[in-house]
Amino acid sequence: MGLSDIGDQVRELLSKAGRSLNTTDPASALLRRINVVLMVFDDKLYRLDSSRWREIGAGVDAAGHAVGIANAAAILLADMDVTDSARNSARNAVNNVLLLLPPADFLATPVNLPGVAPVAIRPALQLQADSLIPGYDDPLSLAVHAAGQSGSLTADGSLTADGSVSADGFLSADGSSTAGGSAEPHIAFWLPTATLNTLHTAFAEQSLFLAAVMPRPAALLAQHQRAALIEDQDSQHSSILLHRDGVIRQCLQTSLADLEAPAFAEQWQAETEVLTKSASEVATLHSADDYLNSIRQLDAGGAQQASYAYAIVPDAALAARHQFDKGKRLWLAAAVVAAATFLAAIPFLVQSFQLRSLDNTLAEQQELATPAREDQLAVRDFESRWGVLTEFPRQDVPAMLLALQAEVSPNVLTFLELDEGYVSIEGESDDPQGLLQQLEMNPMFTEVDFARATSNNRFYIDLRLTTVNFPAYLEWYFPEAQ
Repeated sequence: MGLSDIGDQVRELLSKAGRSLNTTDPASALLRRINVVLMVFDDKLYRLDSSRWREIGAGVDAAGHAVGIANAAAILLADMDVTDSARNSARNAVNNVLLLLPPADFLATPVNLPGVAPVAIRPALQLQADSLIPGYDDPLSLAVHAAGQSGSLTADGSLTADGSVSADGFLSADGSSTAGGSAEPHIAFWLPTATLNTLHTAFAEQSLFLAAVMPRPAALLAQHQRAALIEDQDSQHSSILLHRDGVIRQCLQTSLADLEAPAFAEQWQAETEVLTKSASEVATLHSADDYLNSIRQLDAGGAQQASYAYAIVPDAALAARHQFDKGKRLWLAAAVVAAATFLAAIPFLVQSFQLRSLDNTLAEQQELATPAREDQLAVRDFESRWGVLTEFPRQDVPAMLLALQAEVSPNVLTFLELDEGYVSIEGESDDPQGLLQQLEMNPMFTEVDFARATSNNRFYIDLRLTTVNFPAYLEWYFPEAQ
């Protein structure tokens, strides 16, 4: 793998991390981290994964009730089963709590927004909150299934849906279709923002993180292709919810005290019979055990449970998530800087590694060459001591004379002088120039030349023996004499 491949992989990882961070919805990120589900039923708080429960302390107002729920939650989460190793390992983990509240704590309204895109349903409902719930001036938080707006398409391609609110004594959200289209409307749930924030604050005081609240029937919204009915009833209220495909299509709510009046009871019976006949399944949930058993059946049957579409995330939880995302962005920025620094330093690191490797190789070679260097030093020492004698130029006079005789004959040689390899000869010859050329061609002689001009047949020639070089010998062994 080359340096460019490493750089490409680092850049790809950073790009994926950046896209993941920028496209993550804070509310969705909080809901994915939920690991504890608590349910309020009457005056008790239940932990769904263990079936444990604790009494909720009586509160004189909403704040007191929220504190009671938070105190009970703290006791439930602190009461770990020592025989359960998985829970023991998660004892120190952060508890992200989903709180299931009675449906009577929420206001239910029908969603009738033809032609509105799913992503725009929530903003559109929030803008219409004053008209949907007239007379309620306090801020409200909204839970709605964004994919619930379904129906037939009109000629211009818009989506048709209809809903109406009954004028009887029940809080009703009815999904009957009008003549204008065959769309199936769905239900939106509203919770006072003050109640939501009070619950989050109470949980925070117990060092717990309330990630979201949700109507408790929404925990049982399996993905049915046919309509299914959930009948939720506690000691004070009764609610009927009709759902299909994980979307609540109709909702009826009433107080049990109101049903003591015969007229109200008859009206409630008539309304609920219509919904019951349109449902293929009916889940009767009149106790916490009914809820626990239904949830176990869903888990055992492998049913795909609905997402947290009806969960409402507190503002404080969103603020905490925003702060967490800000920290992740800072971390990502630091990671980008570190990665860029690393990429810039890779060539220098490689060069440093190569240089160190070459240094090690050089040291190994020097160590291997140590005997040879020692032998070389011994030879040089021998040469320095005995070379002046052994390398003294040897003048082979007999060989020189034989060579001269072979070249000069039949000419006459009258004078010969040999001094440090240089030879001077005189004599007579019919062809002095030819004699000079013959001496030049002999490999024993070099630097052959006339010492002076010839007169008549007399020649004067200087030459040097090729096997003798006194100047080089003197320069090597006696440089100070030069």
